[in-house]
Amino acid sequence: MIVGLLILGLGAGVLTTIAGMGGGLLLLVTLSALEGPHYALAVTTPALLIANLHRAYLFRREVNLTVAKAFALGAIPAALLAGYFVPRLLALVLQIVLIGATLLTLARALGLYAWKPSPRAITTGGAGIGVLTATAGGAGVPTGPLFLSGGLRGAAYIGTVAMGAVCLHLGRVLGYGLGGLFEVAFALPMALLAVALVAGNLAGKGLRRKVTPKVESVAEMTALVICTVVALVGVG
Repeated sequence: MIVGLLILGLGAGVLTTIAGMGGGLLLLVTLSALEGPHYALAVTTPALLIANLHRAYLFRREVNLTVAKAFALGAIPAALLAGYFVPRLLALVLQIVLIGATLLTLARALGLYAWKPSPRAITTGGAGIGVLTATAGGAGVPTGPLFLSGGLRGAAYIGTVAMGAVCLHLGRVLGYGLGGLFEVAFALPMALLAVALVAGNLAGKGLRRKVTPKVESVAEMTALVICTVVALVGVG
């Protein structure tokens, strides 16, 4: 399991640093299928908080602070409140939400529907995303379309999504802690994931200089397809 966590974390860090999204969801859904949704949410959240802090630091000069602050106003309190109730939800309910979020994301990527909120709705969108990610994870996936609608692209997009994810994961950590989701036994896998994700961030930033937009798109779609398949198998 240790080797598996390191490989998953490294891959998730590389994917998110290149594509801006998908790595956290891939990590969460895979662990949910293997160990259950409560374990997956508890173990990945602190690790992803550290990983996104690191990614935001790597792209600190490109972060759009205006967008990040507006998002934080809605995301942190909503994620905290929703996170408090996660330990009280049945595993089946969490699994259904995970699958639903993944399928909707895949449908959007395939062009089956489009969601383009106004930049003025960033705070409201942050609150809604805070509730969603506290129960289903995958912070970068719903945050990406919101920030893209504000005109963010390239390194500014990657850095600002990372900062938004920091807000979401901070709220989730506080909520999960108050709700009693964390256990001492989760400390080692949390630490392993955090180390692997940071390593993936560094590798991904180096690879960004070599990949084309088409490769980034293919990587994102592949991650979403794998997440959907793993989630469905996990429920079955």
